[in-house]
Amino acid sequence: MKDIVKFDTILLPTDFTLASERAASYALSLARRHKARLVVAHVVDIRVEAAGFYLPHLSYEKLDAELLGAAAEMLSKFRSRAIGSYKNTEERLLKGEPYIEILRLAGTYKACLVVMGTFGKERIDRFFFGSTTERVVRGATCPVIVIPPLKEIF
Repeated sequence: MKDIVKFDTILLPTDFTLASERAASYALSLARRHKARLVVAHVVDIRVEAAGFYLPHLSYEKLDAELLGAAAEMLSKFRSRAIGSYKNTEERLLKGEPYIEILRLAGTYKACLVVMGTFGKERIDRFFFGSTTERVVRGATCPVIVIPPLKEIF
């Protein structure tokens, strides 16, 4: 049967968790099937990760540079591990509020699909602020596939 929908660009936001690795396997499978460009992205949330506030000897500029450098290395390792040899892929490292940057990136790339895992925020954070995933689903102009984490069955 011929595909009705053709995905040209798939966006895979990652927070480097197991949920993101699981989402990557779905995104990669769809990208291969549709010969789509796969954009693997991570957003460094400087507001949350501003540990330098408590380390007065580090300037904010140096802290930002160190956070971005470490995140870039993690993104590269994630892409290598989760995506492997798939050629039509691109890495994007951004800083800002994750859901805003993910939505912006989806628009910039004219993504046909966003595939993401449910991220591991604490329940209290979700109650007060909403999860990144929920905000992306609500704000996206393209379909979003949300991959839940694996649950152990006892």
